[in-house]
Amino acid sequence: MVEHAPALIALDWGSSSFRAYLMSREGDVLDEIESADGVSTIAPHAFPATLERLAGGWFLAYPGLPIIASGMIGSRHGWREAPYVRCPAEPRDIAANLTPVGTDEREVHLAPGLAYEDESGQPDVMRGEEVQILGIASAGARLVVLPGSHSKWASVDRGRILSFKTFVTGELFAAVKDHTLAGAFARVARSKPPGAAFQRGAADGAAATLGEKNAGLLGSLFGARSLPLMGKLAEDDAGDYLSGLLIGAEIAEARRLFADGTPHVAGAEALVHRYLAAFDALGLKALAVPPRAAARGLHLLARAAGLIR
Repeated sequence: MVEHAPALIALDWGSSSFRAYLMSREGDVLDEIESADGVSTIAPHAFPATLERLAGGWFLAYPGLPIIASGMIGSRHGWREAPYVRCPAEPRDIAANLTPVGTDEREVHLAPGLAYEDESGQPDVMRGEEVQILGIASAGARLVVLPGSHSKWASVDRGRILSFKTFVTGELFAAVKDHTLAGAFARVARSKPPGAAFQRGAADGAAATLGEKNAGLLGSLFGARSLPLMGKLAEDDAGDYLSGLLIGAEIAEARRLFADGTPHVAGAEALVHRYLAAFDALGLKALAVPPRAAARGLHLLARAAGLIR
């Protein structure tokens, strides 16, 4: 057997991006493809042709490799809808619900999403993040944080995803900044690394969420406008303050739900850096996760499904 020979093609195919990993039996990434051909950019029924265009070189060089995919490619807007698996769920539960698509020549196994219902009866779902969580948990993490438009916090025990919660932090930031009077200063402020205004916002957001201020989060949001108007915050710092305010609020709310474990944060480098800065501003420890968590999770699922022998 050739050491580190290709044994799997793993696809992380989301709404706005496509990432493919050529992986060995041991889980090493031997080659990688990245593209902006996300699910939302592809016409219905064009997914097979898009995959051939992007990864056709691998198919020719390494025929017959199993293919596993996660993300919005398995949604009702993707290639085919894969069912949700209810939490708690471990890798073998998820692997047992892979949905095959394509032909005998090019079969792709779509990973299902996860569903969870909290004690109040509110349902929550994720699709694609579950493989990242599995990849991170494989190294022993018990609390995983995935920042984004819809940030995910997940509790894990020995590789089993117990529960999770979605926070619409990124989406709310964009909506307030781009479409409200309260976000007018933030709308024209320069994008910058998190600084003192961000730290102030994080502290204010956490305090408002925990009821430590006269106003809650909704009342504090107007500070992104009133503080610059009254000269208590530079106008150019309004965006940084608003970002910190919402991330700080997310962390405070999430820590009430997920009190145990050090948060392991994974995602785009700039966003991870921003979250780590917010944790630090609140006096909380958090760790950045090495990249390619999705690849590690997909490899783990492929093994659980018997696609890699």
